[in-house]
Amino acid sequence: MVVVVVFIYAVIVLIDPYGLLKQGMKRDFYVCSALCLISFCIAFALAMKWSIPSPSPLLEFWIKKLF
Repeated sequence: MVVVVVFIYAVIVLIDPYGLLKQGMKRDFYVCSALCLISFCIAFALAMKWSIPSPSPLLEFWIKKLF
């Protein structure tokens, strides 16, 4: 499963963001690359069956603090 995740992300990275770089959209390229890296880390962790902590308690805390 891990090999499939790595292969799919390798294909996505080769195809997707380089069009932005060729068009001169450097800021969009960096944002796309950062989001791709974050999603790859999460997908890799799920493929390795690592437990990922839920962000819900932190979000609930900040919403309660806001209101």
